[in-house]
Amino acid sequence: MDSDGSVRDKAAIVARTKKAKWTTSALSDMKVTQHGDSAIVTGTWMGKGTDADGKSVNAKEHWLDTWVKAAGGKWVCVASASAPLK
Repeated sequence: MDSDGSVRDKAAIVARTKKAKWTTSALSDMKVTQHGDSAIVTGTWMGKGTDADGKSVNAKEHWLDTWVKAAGGKWVCVASASAPLK
């Protein structure tokens, strides 16, 4: 789930990411909590630039990703959510 409440599939996320033009994109405050073959990763993202719709963006968000260890030991992100910081 995106910080604007929208839900997108992988193809839509990849397409929007390719269209966006970021002048600044930084991660901070990352924390990983592992539970067996799953992990929760949280952090803060700050970005400035132009989003996929051509709109100017100056954003700061908290985010949370859920990862699971798949066959062969590869970690796969299975869910992601973010919320804007004011």
